[in-house]
Amino acid sequence: MLAPSMVQQLPPETMKMAVVVVATLPVLIVYPFLQKYFIKGTLIDAIKG
Repeated sequence: MLAPSMVQQLPPETMKMAVVVVATLPVLIVYPFLQKYFIKGTLIDAIKG
């Protein structure tokens, strides 16, 4: 854990990048397990026209 004084010294871009990584990780972890459903739904939509 960073001390509050160290957090204040970080550039704002660093915090933004950290938030993006933290927000993206759950999607990257869950997507491989749900990929077959996305593909199935895409194929069904393509066949229906």
